[in-house]
Amino acid sequence: MPTEYIRHFGMTETPFARNHDPKWLFLSTQHKEAVIKTRWTIEEHGGLALVRGDVGLGKSFLIEYLMTVWPQQFGWKCAKLQNTATISTPRVLLSEVLSAFGLPPSNSTREMVSSLETWLLEQAYEERKTVVLFVDEAQSIGSKAMPVFRDLLNLETRERILMQIVLSAQLNIDRKLSYFPALQSRIASVSTLEPLSAEETDAMILHRFRRAGCHDPIRLCPVETMKAIYEFSGGVPRDILVVTEATMKEAFLRDADRLLPEHVEQAMSDMNGRIPRHGKITLEKAA
Repeated sequence: MPTEYIRHFGMTETPFARNHDPKWLFLSTQHKEAVIKTRWTIEEHGGLALVRGDVGLGKSFLIEYLMTVWPQQFGWKCAKLQNTATISTPRVLLSEVLSAFGLPPSNSTREMVSSLETWLLEQAYEERKTVVLFVDEAQSIGSKAMPVFRDLLNLETRERILMQIVLSAQLNIDRKLSYFPALQSRIASVSTLEPLSAEETDAMILHRFRRAGCHDPIRLCPVETMKAIYEFSGGVPRDILVVTEATMKEAFLRDADRLLPEHVEQAMSDMNGRIPRHGKITLEKAA
């Protein structure tokens, strides 16, 4: 059941959901380009695609979306590595890869590689499947384990690389990859996510409000209010949600029927410790 401030503004659910339900996803131009470049890499069996970007730009959400959509659209067999921060050795990484695809791991690294290669060949030739491994927060994987990705990409026939890998990572992945030139040279495509533009920020806010059941989102959140939200959030999707949610609560507490720029400023003043670092303005300037 929606909370009071959500019902007050005529919506049936919160527009600020942090879950990965595809209905909430707003694909900016750069998100769409990342999807296309990554899809091309997989379709051409290029092996390795990299999607990188700073914190809060929607990398994890995009990965979850692709894992939902691509198996339905193309019949690809997709899996994702979980808990990448705990992967510190080659054996652990191989074990996680096998588990992700529902295969039993073993204590022997050689046995796991052999088992995985046999399964991949079955998928390629008997099932006619394309196998895609998504690795979210790839920068967190231990340096000792990173060369395993190169070894996985070496599992190939004359016609194709057997496993397609999509690394999603923060920008510091570049420094880590520089220590592994053999892996770095395998990257077939790179997509870099940046903060949204002012226009894309407006579109994301309106998309969220409509999905939550708002019948007139532009009246609820006028252009000048969306401009203020953009100024404070800097166009970072996660921070857009934080700023808009705080603004909506502030407007409700003032018994307003729509969101105004002064509600944005007051909400951000109250949340001084949570001001997004990408924001275009500071509270001092706003005052």
